[in-house]
Amino acid sequence: MVRRRFLPAALAIAISSPAFAQVEVTTLAPPDLFSTPVGADTGLGSDLWRGTSPAILRDALPKVSSKGLSPAAQGLARRLLMTGAFGPDGAGNDPALGAARVQGLLALGEADGAAEILQRAPNLSSSSALSQAAAESALIIGDDARACAVAEAVAENRGDPYWLRLRAFCQATSGQTEAAQLTLTLATAQEPKGSAFPRLMGALIAGAGSPGEASLKSGVEYAISRKLGLNLDAARANASPAIAAHLAAPPAPPELAAGDLTAAETSALAFLRRTKGIVAFTEAAVSARPVIASLVGARAPLQDPLLFIRAAVAAGDVETARAIRGGLVSDSAASADDMALIDALIAAAAGQADGPTLDRLVERGAQGGAKSSAQPAAMILWALAPADGVSMSAQARGEFAAFEGPRSSASPARLAALDQASAAGLKGETGLLALSIAADAGIGNFASADRARVVRALNRAGLTADARAFAAEGVLSLQIK
Repeated sequence: MVRRRFLPAALAIAISSPAFAQVEVTTLAPPDLFSTPVGADTGLGSDLWRGTSPAILRDALPKVSSKGLSPAAQGLARRLLMTGAFGPDGAGNDPALGAARVQGLLALGEADGAAEILQRAPNLSSSSALSQAAAESALIIGDDARACAVAEAVAENRGDPYWLRLRAFCQATSGQTEAAQLTLTLATAQEPKGSAFPRLMGALIAGAGSPGEASLKSGVEYAISRKLGLNLDAARANASPAIAAHLAAPPAPPELAAGDLTAAETSALAFLRRTKGIVAFTEAAVSARPVIASLVGARAPLQDPLLFIRAAVAAGDVETARAIRGGLVSDSAASADDMALIDALIAAAAGQADGPTLDRLVERGAQGGAKSSAQPAAMILWALAPADGVSMSAQARGEFAAFEGPRSSASPARLAALDQASAAGLKGETGLLALSIAADAGIGNFASADRARVVRALNRAGLTADARAFAAEGVLSLQIK
């Protein structure tokens, strides 16, 4: 009996000891529409959206797919949308916001990633917006079966024009000719004047006749055009952003003939010189990068070293740009203004807003007056300076303070919100506001004053790579047509 009483007592003592203390169990939050990552690690962390205002997310996110973005803005948008991080409080499971994330990824050419997100989305069929995003992503990557399964399962707004068009396509491709014809009749009654869908769908159902030109304005029209074997190249000019991004191919690079670097250089120069605008120049620069690197590696004399420096920076190859710059002699044909802008470009891309480079840039800006490209370039490069500033000379500081610079075109309230978000270290909110300001300005119309403010905010919030990209793009835009 004594032993029986001892065992429970010993057990009670053991359980009350620290080794058997109660373990606190933390319940992990279920995945939401923002927590699935896409592609490689972006480095932004799982707390990206912590503290972000849902209202700012709702305002900025749709702009990624509805407005044209510069290369730097595309890079920032891609990093934000590809990051797997729980959405802001109350917004992570919002179907409209989840659909906006997917549509943004589609517009950035990330159709596979968009499809992966929606394959994991819970209760997909209960949201027409999410279901449409899922169907579009599937059609764009050629997974027609997946798109048709989504169309069959959707429970909300099944009579909307989009679902009628997709069901007609699915019925036609599965041999349900009569049902497809009936659905086409219902869909046609709601089609806008001039729509290509009735023409294309009629030809697909009939299996004969001339369907006319392809149309890439939606995933459904793209899928029909593909099924009919139509020439897609002719329709790319009017393609939706998502389809245009998916079909986009980099320009054919200049040929690098073995042992003929001179011919390759001539071809690369012509290739770069015929571009117009920052987007086309960047695409051409990426394609020409191997030729430029080969020329530099061979230590060949360059016909237009400044253009190649600009192209190297646009292609993300700062080391090659530095190598070319290092080979320029002081008596080169380049003007002092050109050299100051080139040095500013390399400094911006490298994130090194040093005092001597700024001093030279400010000096050229002061001598050139308000119309000098050096003045806005100095504003942009200065924005990359660390919080404690850079050692500009007293004379340069005085000249810099006298610059008028281009007027801001962004909303003062949005710029104030940007400053506040960056000061609070809210990476997600800072990135969204930067995208919103850039998208509203439009490619080629981003005022240098606003760009400088965006660069400063991104840098302060810890989005350093994006700050450098926006700064380099701004200085580069001042040097190309």
